[in-house]
Amino acid sequence: MSPTHYRLSTRLARHLRSTGSQLSEHTLAEQVLASPGLPKGAWTSELLRDLLDGRFERGEAGIGLWEWKYSFPAQGEAIVVLDVETTGLSPDQNEIIELALVRLENGQRTVFERLVNPGVPIPPFISRLTGIRNEDVHGAADIYTVLREALPMLEGATLVIQNASFDLGFLRPRLRWLGYRLENPVVDTIHWARKALPGLSKRGLDSLAWAFDLGPITGRHRALGDVETTLQVAYEMYYMLTAGKPCPVSQVVAARAF
Repeated sequence: MSPTHYRLSTRLARHLRSTGSQLSEHTLAEQVLASPGLPKGAWTSELLRDLLDGRFERGEAGIGLWEWKYSFPAQGEAIVVLDVETTGLSPDQNEIIELALVRLENGQRTVFERLVNPGVPIPPFISRLTGIRNEDVHGAADIYTVLREALPMLEGATLVIQNASFDLGFLRPRLRWLGYRLENPVVDTIHWARKALPGLSKRGLDSLAWAFDLGPITGRHRALGDVETTLQVAYEMYYMLTAGKPCPVSQVVAARAF
């Protein structure tokens, strides 16, 4: 499928969410795919069938969504979506300036968001990219204080991260300094995207947001904004990959070491 196909598939899913009930193939195709400038006909139903990925349940009553049958994450499972903003790309030479986490467990949502004082000036390029200025972090806590506060949210959770090796490269050595070994299961949404969206040539967060028709990302390059977008794309891909066969988030695709 092309990136445009993924966008159209997501529009089908969004339409079903708005109606809250199954629709026949013909009705769904006519309501979402038909254009006033094009003749109506069987072509819309043929296109629809090509667009139905693992998110969609095909039943006797019509087309529905698997998300109506099982949750993300499953009851009893905890996930934490996280992101860091930093002064640069090197975990050894650069510092964290913002950390955000969203924990989902048993229908409950907990948000953690903190600016971090890096102890060094923030490069102008990073300030332009993130909007985080030196004066914003002047009175903030250092990363070790912030991590001590955040640690309870990580307990027993699968971590869901966009480009996990980058964030973990910054977090793991600093957690080790606190005497904490981060051994949580990790899901990298880039890895999921290779399985769920093989037609994409780029799998960065902006490309995934475009493929899922999310519109402009609110708070891009801020930790919580990127967490919220990562959560949205992970939600879509979870159902694409499980396709009616629920399983723990950490087991959706073959595990990888990070």
